[in-house]
Amino acid sequence: MATSVHTAIDSQERALDTLRPLAAVGAVIMLGFLVYNLIEFPAGLRGAIVAHDIVCAAACAGTWGLIRAGKIPDRAAHAVGTGLILLIASNILLATWLRRDPSQVVYIDILLVATSAAMTAPRWGAAAFLGVWGMSIPVLLAVSAGTPHFGRYVATMAATTGVAAALLTLRLRNLRALSELRARDQQRRRALQDALADLDAKVATRTAELQSANDALRTEMIVRERAEKEARQLTEQLLHAQRLESLGRLAGGVAHDFNNLLTVISANVELALDELPENANKELLNDSLGATKRAAKLTKQLLAFGRKQVFERSVFDLGKRVEEVARMLERAVGERIELQISASERGLWVSADPNHIEQALMNLAVNARDAMPDGGALVVLVERVSTRGTSWVRIRVRDNGIGMDADTIGRMFEPFFTTKPSGTGLGLSTVYGIVQQHDGFLEVDSKPGVGTTLDLFLPACAPPVREAVTSRELIAGAPGTETVLLVEDEDAVRRVGERLLRRDGYSVLAAASGAEALSIVQSLARPVDLLFTDVMMPGMNGRELAVRLRSIQPNLKVLFVSGYTGDYLETQTGELPEGAHFLYKPYEPAEASRLIRDILDGRAAKT
Repeated sequence: MATSVHTAIDSQERALDTLRPLAAVGAVIMLGFLVYNLIEFPAGLRGAIVAHDIVCAAACAGTWGLIRAGKIPDRAAHAVGTGLILLIASNILLATWLRRDPSQVVYIDILLVATSAAMTAPRWGAAAFLGVWGMSIPVLLAVSAGTPHFGRYVATMAATTGVAAALLTLRLRNLRALSELRARDQQRRRALQDALADLDAKVATRTAELQSANDALRTEMIVRERAEKEARQLTEQLLHAQRLESLGRLAGGVAHDFNNLLTVISANVELALDELPENANKELLNDSLGATKRAAKLTKQLLAFGRKQVFERSVFDLGKRVEEVARMLERAVGERIELQISASERGLWVSADPNHIEQALMNLAVNARDAMPDGGALVVLVERVSTRGTSWVRIRVRDNGIGMDADTIGRMFEPFFTTKPSGTGLGLSTVYGIVQQHDGFLEVDSKPGVGTTLDLFLPACAPPVREAVTSRELIAGAPGTETVLLVEDEDAVRRVGERLLRRDGYSVLAAASGAEALSIVQSLARPVDLLFTDVMMPGMNGRELAVRLRSIQPNLKVLFVSGYTGDYLETQTGELPEGAHFLYKPYEPAEASRLIRDILDGRAAKT
């Protein structure tokens, strides 16, 4: 079934290819016959044959034109070709009949052979063959019967018929075989195309799988490289932080020893000033006292560097405090940056730890400096604002540096996050922690290439109820009568403390260690009113001593005194143990006297 279909399709395609030259050659032959017949035919017989020649020539030429114009479909090619053959055969037979010349049968013989060789469809080939043969026999018999050459004409016709039939059979067989070969070739081509398509699909699928695996591998490599880079950066930051921690501990140890020395010097100078008459020249002693105060500030800066300060609230004017640290900020930002510091008014009171606020301000200034590597302007403004339904004191730090994008702003307060090649990533996170500890908040506005404005908000509070008194004024008041347990491992510092306490009228029990202090309390028949103790001591430290003594005397009041506490007083909130107070070394005698009195009278703020 498939072979016959392919044979039919193939014969239709070849029919047009055969019909085109047949029509052209037929038109030329018929025009030649027209000329020949005009010359050779008698005048009485010429009209019919010439008219028939013209019809045949026109039919052949018209068929050729329609083929060129694509007007004849493939399926009609065989019928049209058969019609042309029969038309040409009729012209030959008409000429044979009119001239009564049986020699014209040679043209029929040629036509039969040509038809058998040219036709490509069995049905139409047989139709054309039989049609020509069927028309030729009666005419041949009519014009040649009774002539001497009748037998020869019949034999020639029979031989020609046999040759034509054989040619037609052979051609049709060859066409059928060729069609079968073409069908098999098409099947192989389709199978090959299907195989190629399947192979292409498999290759495409495998390529997609390999591409997906390659993309996954590349993504994994990128993620791994990024993780390794972040791990290296984190390791470097941790090492840097550990180095800073070591430096901080070293600075704290130096500050501890230095503060003990300053305590002895400053306290003795103040005691000497208090003992001098009013009209005495105190300039030299005042200069010495001023130098010790500046040295004390330096040690506090060392402690700020080591981040080992005790959280100790006090009420102070934030604007005034910021102006006081202007010189320190100028040294921090350098000469290439113009620093402007101002406060909108006096009396910008806040309840905060001044040392922590100074540290936060210093970190913000250093961060702004790093954002202006080529120099610029840094403005620090302290003012009172109202927002979120309450009153705040705001420190605005504004620079015209490189600025930050949204992603950097979102991560700027994360610990260890930094955009600088060398940095701990702890500066702004420390600021954030300090502000949170003071119940404040931060706001940031930054644009790349424009600069950054960072606002630090602290709750505003009422001014302090009382002013500090001098030691001479305190002595003029009612003397203390309570018992104070003084614990200090440094002999000189212990003697200064004992001298101050006795001057203020207190009964002093002095101990050089925690163990000695514990032994004294256990041997006493009366309670101790106040524990006045150093923090860092060999053996039992100040905090451990306070815990041991409170197990004996639960209501014991405690005042820790130290220039550096290390980790001994740290709690989860960063504040002092409950019910305890803290006094920085070196302390002023007046400051110590006032705080001790407030603690004993229950006026000191609870921490």
